[in-house]
Amino acid sequence: MVPDCGPCIELPLTTWKATVEAIDEENWDHAKSLIINANTKQMKKQYILPQSFEHEVDIKFHLQPGDTLQIQMTSEVKRGYQMPAVQLVQIKPKFEICVDHVHNPITCFSKSADDPSRICYSDTKEYIRIWKPLCEMESAATAVDESDSIVIENLEVNFSQEREGTLTGSFFLPQTWINTWAIECNLSKCLLCIRKRGLKLTSTVELNALVDPREFTWVAHGVTIKVEERKNSTNDGSKVGFYVNHLPMENIPDCVFQKNTRFTVEIIPKLLPDVRKETAVVSIMSACDLVKQIALGQLKNTWHIVRSELPNGLPSLNPSQRNAVDKALNNTFTLIQGPPGTGKTVVGVHIVYRFFELNSKNPRKFDDPKERNRKQVILYCGPSNKSVDVVAEFLLKLKNSLRPLRVYSQQVEMLDYPCPDCNLQFSRRTLRQDRSKPELRSITLHHRMRQDQNPHSDQIKDFDQRIRLALEKKGKELTAQELKE
Repeated sequence: MVPDCGPCIELPLTTWKATVEAIDEENWDHAKSLIINANTKQMKKQYILPQSFEHEVDIKFHLQPGDTLQIQMTSEVKRGYQMPAVQLVQIKPKFEICVDHVHNPITCFSKSADDPSRICYSDTKEYIRIWKPLCEMESAATAVDESDSIVIENLEVNFSQEREGTLTGSFFLPQTWINTWAIECNLSKCLLCIRKRGLKLTSTVELNALVDPREFTWVAHGVTIKVEERKNSTNDGSKVGFYVNHLPMENIPDCVFQKNTRFTVEIIPKLLPDVRKETAVVSIMSACDLVKQIALGQLKNTWHIVRSELPNGLPSLNPSQRNAVDKALNNTFTLIQGPPGTGKTVVGVHIVYRFFELNSKNPRKFDDPKERNRKQVILYCGPSNKSVDVVAEFLLKLKNSLRPLRVYSQQVEMLDYPCPDCNLQFSRRTLRQDRSKPELRSITLHHRMRQDQNPHSDQIKDFDQRIRLALEKKGKELTAQELKE
């Protein structure tokens, strides 16, 4: 049981009545003296800290009319003026929510882009200069919106200030923590909210209301930039380097730079699609000519493919859809867009079949002899499992001519075939998502690899059985190396 006194006190009823009367009469000095000289009693609320060692802990918090919340204020610029804004909301004595970065993720974790996007670009340097900040803004917003952060208490963080206005730092995560807490994210692509509680105010009492707490929490928002893995018998782990992007407070307490100072660190992983998008943008200089032409808006059309009859089983197309398919077949790169319900998925199915037909009639010519045995495949990707499942169901109807193979993500596969501690790698949003569709089982990779046609299926199924027994505590636990493999 942890008492939380907070800034609230209990006044005797007679004192409160006299105070209200003094306020009604606008006798401010008398009202102030009544409160200061009153026989007060501190109000206490008993919070039961969760006695759980699970990967996730539910924190219950009940609010009733008249209850108070302790908050910490900051300021933000609105219409050219500094305006007060809520920075932190204390939920429990040792758990608070940073409203600042939830409300302003772009300000806290990135820089505002100076230039809008264009249709054409002069060179790759201009492309990177314009698109890199745009991608970083979107990455910050989507990462915070995902609400899948990792909060680590009492983590030692080392700060350094090479020149005024530039604050950098690092912290070390032992490998045992990374394994136990299933930290699977790329630590070099994360956002950080670093907090130090219990710092004493240096301002005088006259500048503060009597109910204000005498302590504050220092907050800094940073972005990780590198990870140095250390491998030795006594201290395996990862050293994470970062820079501070946003400091809500002008003054930095001296304890921040002292050795062995411990902080609360909230790690907010960037989403994998955003990480890949940022990497693609900054790597455009080393990309192939086709990618550069697409990015810079300098693509030239070279193909002239005529329309042909489609097999039974595919829905017919309207004129707009046929035009989209023709453009896709006659251009090296085509962007097809439209509102929901306009038939983009059906267009995608037709394009897949037509490309398969073209590949069959015009086999690829290989310059390298080593590549002659490689099979030609068409890769269809989509923004969600459902969108790809719809396409796969259409292609399944053409199974006699096509050989479709549905490849799900590792997380979806683990929902069908769990492994020890796999739940630690899922956010609650992931656990609510759909599993692989039973209708596509015959063409789904992680199901097909367990069928008798695969010569290694017996080994896979034996390992599945070992995992099942380990989960039920009926068999031998798997080693760390086996889980890693």
